Amino acid sequence: NTGYRKQQLDVFEKLLYEPDAITEYQITNQLTSFSEEKTWQHFFEKNEWIFGYGLDYRFNKILQREAHLNPSNLDGSNSVIVDYVMADNRFTTFVEIKRPNTPLFKSQKLRGNCWRISNDLYEAHSQILAQKICAQTKFETNNAGFCSKGKRIQQGAYDPKAILIIGCWSEIESDSEYIQNLKIRIFELFRRDLRNIEII
Repeated sequence: NTGYRKQQLDVFEKLLYEPDAITEYQITNQLTSFSEEKTWQHFFEKNEWIFGYGLDYRFNKILQREAHLNPSNLDGSNSVIVDYVMADNRFTTFVEIKRPNTPLFKSQKLRGNCWRISNDLYEAHSQILAQKICAQTKFETNNAGFCSKGKRIQQGAYDPKAILIIGCWSEIESDSEYIQNLKIRIFELFRRDLRNIEII
């Protein structure tokens, strides 16, 4: 298991930093019709053990991929979809994945040695809040039903934890050390101020 996991972390690093790695991964895994985001979903599905580390010491497994958390309009619009519903034996965790090249910061500094967080990060945060409230309503009214494997979903969603995977630290590599420290500080303060949302 350890050898396999180290190998998969090498794959993860290549997908993150090597420009041709996504295409190679798609060809190797016969995913040529997949978008970049769907390719990342495939990787995480193959390696769901990744979500079991550092998450309150609970081992989470993928319960449902691309879960629809609210009733959509008749034309299918207005649907709230989360990339993964993860679960341990009792409770759920929701995972939203954004591409590694999603910006974390804007180009301008604020007053007081603060840096602007990107609109993409704020929008992802808003999206997760919508997912959490829809999920809680669906689960509390026993409408979660069955997962794609045909098993009834028994786990609860009580102010569920959410995980947002977004961006990459390579975004700040070309900045001066001073600017890097400003950005890292404001990003960490932003992360720590969120309740039940973990940004990775």
